[in-house]
Amino acid sequence: MNHDYEKQLEAEIERHFRDLPELPAPACLVSQVMMELDRRAALPWYRQSWERWPMAARLSLVLVLAAIFGAVCYGSWELIHGRTFAALSQQMTGWFSPVTALWNAVSALVNALGLVIKKLGTGFIVGSLAALALGYGMCVGLGTVYIRLGMARR
Repeated sequence: MNHDYEKQLEAEIERHFRDLPELPAPACLVSQVMMELDRRAALPWYRQSWERWPMAARLSLVLVLAAIFGAVCYGSWELIHGRTFAALSQQMTGWFSPVTALWNAVSALVNALGLVIKKLGTGFIVGSLAALALGYGMCVGLGTVYIRLGMARR
């Protein structure tokens, strides 16, 4: 768009907005806002925002969360390097071995198909695709003709 036109349009819209009178707030709005502020201020400290918590509570929560995080990290380290994890992973490998075998078979077939396509050459593949498209078109065309002939009123 034209940059000058955009600036002119923006100035005109701003002028129209400035000319609008200010809308007065409903009379009950001030009282509702003040009641909501009083309600929020009367909440217990643990129901208020984090910044309004006492410093001791914030510090103790941070320490507890750091201890929990450390315990989880240490526990996961011990779990991974323990005998139980090795046995569990071996058992899960046994559970998923049919899926792994299927995946290996499918990937071998896809690789073989890729090699066949590569060895056949582009001309043969394009010719085969053209023959498939022609056969599909013939089937659709002949099917349409037969249906119209069969459904035609005599």
